[in-house]
Formats: sequence, structure tokens, C-alpha cells
Amino acid sequence: MDDDPLIVHALARALRPLGKVSFTNAFDRVHVTAALAQPRFILIDIDLPDVTGLDIARTIRANPELKGADLILMTAHSADAVLKEGEALTGIPVFKKPINMERLLDFIKQRT
Repeated sequence: MDDDPLIVHALARALRPLGKVSFTNAFDRVHVTAALAQPRFILIDIDLPDVTGLDIARTIRANPELKGADLILMTAHSADAVLKEGEALTGIPVFKKPINMERLLDFIKQRT
């Protein structure tokens, strides 16, 4: 989930060889969309226009149907407090933008 179409396009192109890829910018319904798709990984930008990615991650974590999904947060933030909160929430280091696609792909491959 990202509100920047260029980032969505780049992520889709990089991740497609790994399997099915879906994107949404319906921030208020992402947990429903994810519950229907049952993804292995959910990528979320922390800096979204109407809600923070941290809030979305909390909503997803509260959904028992999505307990098996790894949440990968992305951000252009450099504030340590935001990065630490994201990592504490997901158990995964936050990927800083611009995303190093090779590193992201390696990370996902290691967890599958």
C-alpha cells in the first residue's frame, strides 16, 4: 500500500516474479482487502495522506485472519522514533525510501 503511483509501479514490477501482487490505496478498507487475499507479505508506506501506515499495521495486527502475514513498512522518515515504532510493531526493520529493491527481494525470499 502506497499512495505514490511511481512507487507502486516499481514495487509491482520488482515483486511480480515472486508471485501474485495486489495493491490498494483504499486505506480504510485495506484490512478487509488483505483478509480476502490472504497475502504472505503486506507492504505499507508509513506516510499516507489520511491515516498513518502505523495505524494500518495496528489494524491488520488486530485481525486474527491476518496473523500469518509479515508486515513490511516503508518510509522516507529518518526520525529514529518512527523507525523504532515501526520495527516494534512488525518485528521487521523498516525499509527506508528510496527502496533498495534488491534488498527487499532478498528479504522476502529469505522469509518464504
